[in-house]
Amino acid sequence: MKRVFSLFLIISALIAFSCSDDATGPSGGGLGGGGNGGGGGVTFTVALVQDQQTQKYYFEFKPSTAVVVTSVTFNCAAAGVNNQQVPDDGTTVYTSTNPDYFEVVDPNILAQGQKWSFTIAGKLGSSTGTAYSVAANCDI
Repeated sequence: MKRVFSLFLIISALIAFSCSDDATGPSGGGLGGGGNGGGGGVTFTVALVQDQQTQKYYFEFKPSTAVVVTSVTFNCAAAGVNNQQVPDDGTTVYTSTNPDYFEVVDPNILAQGQKWSFTIAGKLGSSTGTAYSVAANCDI
């Protein structure tokens, strides 16, 4: 019973405090050359959200402009996550009103006070747009 109550408290705290809006600007090289395109001015707002029907947790990625996402690299030392790269389809266009979501497969790794960092890679506007690679952060 104590474990269930403890889990309930952790989940409640996560919902109450969620992630802050710590998106950062573009990183990487300039246009062209080796597939390491510049950010092109896109930034991401990242938040931890919970689906009320399934009770699952997701990191929500809201871009400042229309983009496609090819992959996101996750890092959080406190959670033991180190350069975990998760692919996306590279064709779906995401916007601030149609954000991208990545499920937190093991919600037991989430804890208040954690600092998550992400590197999001893809293309601006469509699958044929200019490549970007940007960093974003989320504090739980």
